[in-house]
Amino acid sequence: MDYKGFSILNYWYFISNFIAGIFLVDMPNWKLQISYLGRDFYGFQRLKGKRTVQGEMEKILSYIFNEEIKIVGAGRTDAGVHALGQVISFKSQREWEEEKIKSVLNKLLPTDIVVKNVEKVEDNFHARFSAKRRWYMYFIYNHSEKNIFLSDFSWWIKEPLDRNLLMRSAFIIKGKHDFVNFAVKESEKNTVIEILESFWCFKKDHLFYFICAPYFLRKMVRFLVGSMVEISLGRKSLGDFESYLIEEYRDRFSAPAPSNGLYLYKIDY
Repeated sequence: MDYKGFSILNYWYFISNFIAGIFLVDMPNWKLQISYLGRDFYGFQRLKGKRTVQGEMEKILSYIFNEEIKIVGAGRTDAGVHALGQVISFKSQREWEEEKIKSVLNKLLPTDIVVKNVEKVEDNFHARFSAKRRWYMYFIYNHSEKNIFLSDFSWWIKEPLDRNLLMRSAFIIKGKHDFVNFAVKESEKNTVIEILESFWCFKKDHLFYFICAPYFLRKMVRFLVGSMVEISLGRKSLGDFESYLIEEYRDRFSAPAPSNGLYLYKIDY
């Protein structure tokens, strides 16, 4: 059968290529750097019936792009933990200008989340699996009197901390160790991790701890900070701390530091 030189075979060839073209078009891959205050979030990861960073981001992104958007985060922060440089990625069917996405998101997102940067990246970029190093920071306010303006963003310790012991304990952490004693166990993760950086910075009564590694175990940074504080208060020894990095013990070396002092600082790619 032929209609004005356009056969059924040609028609079918045209339709099949058109359909194939729809599915072969590359979907834009987006990388966003965001900051958030963790106080009112039940962590980063989506959780039914709970307010989470992932849930808020997906809700607004799905509205903007007019399609269901699922994001991936570079790190999963727990309830109360903040982020200065969290990175998320997602794919969409719709194109947008990068600055326009940033502007619209910051108008629609709740006030405790802000988008710092938006960029279109290569198709194989993945916020979690493409990350090379993750940085965390912990903030301690070490003063005899409480500062109510820092309560949600730091751990207040009124007893004076021995800063020399803090620095020495941070030095011990650097290198490859088994952190099974300093984390909530997750069966699928290797507990032997190489810590690339571990150090303290002091500015009067503001104490900042920085740590960098390819990945971290759940609550690992908080357990380490809690341990260093115990040492600096003279309640535990550096020798015992070292032994906990070598052998597995039933008892914890210390309780974890509060979540409100912890920040996901940045992600290196």
